[in-house]
Amino acid sequence: MHRSGTSLVAQLFFEAGADMGNPSTFYPTDKWNSDGYFEQTDILAINQPLINGFLGRFSYFWLPSTHTVLKRAVRQVEQIRQVDKKYDGKVVKNPHFCLTLPAWLQSGANIEKLLFCLREPDQVAKSIQKRNKTTLKRAYFLWTVHNQRLLEQAKDIPTWFIYYNNLLDKSKTMTELMPAFRFFDMKISEEKMQSLIAKVVKSELNHSPTNIQADYPHSVSKLWHDLLERHDRQFENAQAN
Repeated sequence: MHRSGTSLVAQLFFEAGADMGNPSTFYPTDKWNSDGYFEQTDILAINQPLINGFLGRFSYFWLPSTHTVLKRAVRQVEQIRQVDKKYDGKVVKNPHFCLTLPAWLQSGANIEKLLFCLREPDQVAKSIQKRNKTTLKRAYFLWTVHNQRLLEQAKDIPTWFIYYNNLLDKSKTMTELMPAFRFFDMKISEEKMQSLIAKVVKSELNHSPTNIQADYPHSVSKLWHDLLERHDRQFENAQAN
């Protein structure tokens, strides 16, 4: 889900040596993200039309159903397969996969693992509200749809959940990051990780501190509780193994 700390996580992986393709073809920085998005433009060139259709950016107000996304993908099967082959074995990042993942799977894409970024719903919603000039109610709806669909679509793919707020808490950053790197078979020493954290993770990234008393709509509260349970359970399972 966009506005969920995906760029910070991608930057950490990139700086740690993950192969994310040619950096010269990353989507450029802008006023919303001066550190970079770490997204490949040819992946974006596929995902955006799958979501936008003829509505363009207005699709944000009328999100396409999964059925519609799959229908649009039929015309892009070869392009998806070519790009999938290009990035086979690499780490790629694009929040649009929340909605477009079924199209890639339908086209035969080889997706070995997923990293699911979690951020407090009120933080995401307020960020969306500010950036897209929409209502808070609509922002919560978008948060719910994106996270719900990705959760459903990724049920058969090994997935690791990473909690953005823990990355910004210096007492929890290491314990949040190290298992995620191990999940992706990336070897990195604690010393190098500490250096990486000092370089990349900045306190000013937390533009909207968590409102613990946030009064979430029922659907948001229920989904958020489920996601946090999955996040916590993965650490318990890792220790048991």
